[in-house]
Amino acid sequence: HENIRLTRLIDNFLAFSRMERNKNTFIMRQVKPMQIAHCAIEAMKTKLETNGCNLNIEFEENLPLIIADFDAMTTVLTNLLDNACKYSKDDGSENNITIKIYTDNTDVCFEVRDSGIGLTPKQMKKIFNRFYQADQRLSRKAEGCGLGLSIVKFIIESHGGKIEVQSKPSIGSSFIIRVKKDECRE
Repeated sequence: HENIRLTRLIDNFLAFSRMERNKNTFIMRQVKPMQIAHCAIEAMKTKLETNGCNLNIEFEENLPLIIADFDAMTTVLTNLLDNACKYSKDDGSENNITIKIYTDNTDVCFEVRDSGIGLTPKQMKKIFNRFYQADQRLSRKAEGCGLGLSIVKFIIESHGGKIEVQSKPSIGSSFIIRVKKDECRE
């Protein structure tokens, strides 16, 4: 588990370094949204189970392809699932995480929703800033360095997409990624 955590941390620092130098090397190709989701879920499976998080998967049938970098988009979903797990409630209540994939007009949407601690409006304004962490206490349980969401935003914007967040303290958060569907093949 420590090796996986350190690998993810190093990957985040390398991605951050490339972002800083504007050296993104995305390999764009046609990708099935469900393949991205399955890869991210597989990467997070052990951590979700270890932390007692229930994962629900909802997706539309016959989703269109998207033009994306498979590894980068997998990183996006992995980071969102990791945050949903890290910021779950530790009061013994049920921690539900849902990953949903659906179409909305010309977009394919990836939504990661949790029943965790949620965010205040003030925190929501800062969460995409580099090195920002919603839990600023020295005794915080969540590991990391505050780069995950800034990397997510960078990747999504580099794909011509958008990220939206909805959250309420003590209720949970929902992150929605919007990427244009590949109009050439449906």
